[in-house]
Amino acid sequence: MMFASRTKLLSALLCLMILSGCESVTDWFEDDEVLEIRNLEPLENKVNLNVLWEREVGNGIGDYFSRLQPQVSGDKVFAADRQGLVVAYNLVGEKIWQQRINTGGSFFSAGTSAKLAGGLAVSAEHVYVGSEDGRLLGLNQETGAIDFDIKVPGEIIATPSIGDGMIVVNTTAGRLIAYDLVTGKQTWIHESDVPPLSLRGTSAPLVANGGVLVGTAAGKLQVNIADSGLVAWEATVTTPSGATELERIIDVDTQPVIVGANVYIVSFNGALTAIELRTGRVIWKREYASYRNLAIAGNRIIVSDVSGNVFALDVRNGVEMWSQSTFKGRDITSAVLFNGFIAIGDNFGSVHLIDPTDGTLAARLKLGNDKDKRFYAPGVVTNNTLFMQNAQGTLFALGTE
Repeated sequence: MMFASRTKLLSALLCLMILSGCESVTDWFEDDEVLEIRNLEPLENKVNLNVLWEREVGNGIGDYFSRLQPQVSGDKVFAADRQGLVVAYNLVGEKIWQQRINTGGSFFSAGTSAKLAGGLAVSAEHVYVGSEDGRLLGLNQETGAIDFDIKVPGEIIATPSIGDGMIVVNTTAGRLIAYDLVTGKQTWIHESDVPPLSLRGTSAPLVANGGVLVGTAAGKLQVNIADSGLVAWEATVTTPSGATELERIIDVDTQPVIVGANVYIVSFNGALTAIELRTGRVIWKREYASYRNLAIAGNRIIVSDVSGNVFALDVRNGVEMWSQSTFKGRDITSAVLFNGFIAIGDNFGSVHLIDPTDGTLAARLKLGNDKDKRFYAPGVVTNNTLFMQNAQGTLFALGTE
């Protein structure tokens, strides 16, 4: 009888756990610190942030590291998954085409994952994506046809950059390579040394002002001449410090940002630096650590740091204007400007809007509650719509009212 009673009790407890929902069950197995991070304080939205439409794009990225993010061009939005699916939609969510990247399957096998990880990037006619297997693919924007498929010597896990008639990729092996946009032929290559221990990530290059700007794993901002690939100058962003190899990681994995005559970049170990674009002279340096891209909101630099804090600094002198610590521990994305606000996603599936003037929270939209539905990359904005993709592959079109 006692055994039967215990069995009934366990059964009832199990039913209660199931009926109470996954969020509560998950909470039972998490410590107080994790629960505090997961459960944000209630927020009264100052603006309505809502889903206009959503679409499933393959299987997403799963648990893998990835820089895949949506991209827009004209009246189309493009998205991809790790396995090799690339899809084009119009701005109201109607599918225009989809393309499955071939990975060498047979009649009896669908092939393996294409391991797409770098992109998307768009030119006037193509959408580009790179893979961990060293493939750079250019798909026709109108039809989805693969117009070229280039074998690159190294992994592509950073978004390629387009400009001056070329597309430039930065590989994990330290190779910065330029290809002709029309023919796909290699124009030049520049190789840099990579430390024995570095982050799983590389800086996305930036083609601008006749140069190619890129951060390096050696803690520098490097500028190559766009025509030849020769180094115009290098500036030291940060130097190694600490006793262990982990403490001495100095990767600069963010994309440079140009404002006026200066370029801004931030390193993993704590150096946000303003550099004169023409000469490479360091203007000012502040202690902020990040591997997320910077954003610019008027005269403010927006930093999403390694701990999940958001900061705004004056672009002229690096003076901190405000900070927002609500998202600490939530592994937030880079910021993007959206309808007058700063938009970020987090690794629990929420999207947040921040007032850029004072850092106060303006809105929150919960689109998930676990890391399977996390937002891992920033969104892209067009026509007052924010497009963001989560790790499961769901592409959201978000609007405000």
